[in-house]
Amino acid sequence: MKKILILDLETTVQRLDGKIDNAPFNPDNRCVSAHYCWLGEPVQTLIFHHNDKPNPDSPAPLREALKQADVIVAHNAKFDVMWLMEMGFSIPDRVYCTMIADYVLAKGQREQLSLKATAERRDVTRKKSDLVDELFKGGTGFEAMPLDTVIEYAEADVIACGEIYESQQEDYAKPENQSMQSVVTMMNEMLLFLVEIERNGVKIDKAALNKIEAHFRERYNYCNNRLDEITEEVMGDKPYNLASGTDRSEIIYSRGLINKDLHIKMFNIGTNADGKPLYPPRMNRKEFNDAYRSNTKVLHKTDVVCCDPCDGRGLIQKYKSVTRQKLGKKYKVQGEPYKNLSKCPACAGVGAFYVPNGKVAGLKLNPTGPSDASFNGFKTDKHTIKLLIEQARRKRNDLAVEFLELMSEASAVSTYLDSFIAGIETWTRPDGILHAQFNQCITATGRLSSTAPNLQNMPKRGFPVREAMVSRFKDGLIIESDFSGLEFVMAGELSRDPQIIKDVLEGKDLHKQTASIIYQCEVSEVTKDQRSQSKAFSFAPIYGGTGLQYEAHISQYFREFFTIYKGLGAYHKKLTDGVLKTGHIQIFSGRQFYWPNEERRKNGRTKHYTQQVNYPVQSAATADIVPLSCIRAFRKFKELNLRSKLVLTVHDSIVVDTHPDEEEQVKEVLQWSMEKVTDEAKELWDYDFILPLKIETSRGKNWLDQVEYD
Repeated sequence: MKKILILDLETTVQRLDGKIDNAPFNPDNRCVSAHYCWLGEPVQTLIFHHNDKPNPDSPAPLREALKQADVIVAHNAKFDVMWLMEMGFSIPDRVYCTMIADYVLAKGQREQLSLKATAERRDVTRKKSDLVDELFKGGTGFEAMPLDTVIEYAEADVIACGEIYESQQEDYAKPENQSMQSVVTMMNEMLLFLVEIERNGVKIDKAALNKIEAHFRERYNYCNNRLDEITEEVMGDKPYNLASGTDRSEIIYSRGLINKDLHIKMFNIGTNADGKPLYPPRMNRKEFNDAYRSNTKVLHKTDVVCCDPCDGRGLIQKYKSVTRQKLGKKYKVQGEPYKNLSKCPACAGVGAFYVPNGKVAGLKLNPTGPSDASFNGFKTDKHTIKLLIEQARRKRNDLAVEFLELMSEASAVSTYLDSFIAGIETWTRPDGILHAQFNQCITATGRLSSTAPNLQNMPKRGFPVREAMVSRFKDGLIIESDFSGLEFVMAGELSRDPQIIKDVLEGKDLHKQTASIIYQCEVSEVTKDQRSQSKAFSFAPIYGGTGLQYEAHISQYFREFFTIYKGLGAYHKKLTDGVLKTGHIQIFSGRQFYWPNEERRKNGRTKHYTQQVNYPVQSAATADIVPLSCIRAFRKFKELNLRSKLVLTVHDSIVVDTHPDEEEQVKEVLQWSMEKVTDEAKELWDYDFILPLKIETSRGKNWLDQVEYD
């Protein structure tokens, strides 16, 4: 019979610049007490750091219990395991986190995962938070609370955690949940990998970081000063606040920059990109407004489709071999074109349809709903600014281009300073090591998130902050291995689309193909930056995107995607139809997602269409394949007793701070861990993978200046 140890630690909570920090890496933090028991037995307590008991208890009983335990059970176990290891305790190879288990069993539904909420949801012993809530609010930490209060509170936590564990075992026995036990097991092993990389941390070159910060502040000040100059030139002495969306709109759409009479309301009803009305055929403005107001259905971008014959522009070339009537029926055009253009009869020359009935045909780019659909609103979001820049360039309006580009740069630089640089400065310890936190139970798909600071959202290529992330070893290297096109491969695996399979086996680079369309150049001319920036477009159709908000040639890419990858389109339909029947989706790992009371919209899509086509691919790739690769790397590093340090995983990559004597070993371990992960996945999940996985490995003195291996 397995010996199951239930555990809970209480620690001090020191603050860094106003931020709560209960990590063991803060030298000011202490473990106050440890509370543990064998499943079903009385709780034992050890006091390590409490004002009422300055002489700590001997750790020997806990050390012996950990030695005997087959499994450690805790809620948010990563926290407790990390503290134990930093305190010098050895832990068993198996850890079971009740928070992870309830997260998986929730099947993608948003649930509160605190110990208190989980206990209440499962109707087990209540967590006695009321004992300490008021003390915490008053700024009293565990070390200063009455000792009997700490013990009573923590013992209730341990008992509740044990009862939650038993309740979860009963859940696994239910036929509908049996598939998810292997997912929980894998995520618990991944927990140990995350403990490893959080403890190792990333070495920060503070001098390099200071230099980067100075550069960004210089650019930020320049941008804002120049923006003020242009604003004064355009608007005169009237005061404006560039942080205000209303003021920003007024400045941008002034006659001195973007003439609102020509460029107004790019995304709104009834106008095209030049601001001219686009009323439906045989409708005047009043009739259009009446029709719109009578249509109470919320309008979505997915409700609008561009016209194939006219490429979404409203104009077509006449062809010798076909008639206008055939063109109006989306006839696939063949033959020699005449030189003259004609209005498309299929869409009455407006370039778009409103599906399902064409009642309000003529919407150029539809807003997200009626509240967004006004004739007097102006958009200043990131995408709108990009389109405005392109329009200004075509009209050779240099002042508008400069203003919009500076505004975009100022916004980006502000984010870099406030989010990344400030976060790194706050959370880097005195020894120069940044111990970021990684979270397994935040996203609906199982994909990791990161806090203190967020390293998962850091721009991937060309971002100067990465230069400050260096090796801790003299002459050491930062080595990073990325899966190549992992999500596209997983889309092929799940859908068994013959064209995706063919493209992957032939080594087609989807991102380069996409970039050639986006940037309108030959595939051979695509740069690394262009390829990287095009990934979002590559994946968007896979995840349910329509592309209607983009320029004509990009929208065309979206429209043609599922004519090329028909099997993927059929798979999406199978997913959504299945949800309507059963309410859930299950992928090969056993992970499930649940949508109760799902319904189909009038436009033919299910209510949660994007989620239903997105979750399987993203989960299979970044919640199952990547973590399993990380686990394999972690095991192999331990087996080989490498001095190199696993330090990060970012989306589909593993990053290693590499000792100079171990470069080749690290390369080989990463290749084996990642490219051969399907062997273990097949054994674990009994799933026959048909597509190979490929990685790209690079090295450098820091995380920015990376050179790919041949």
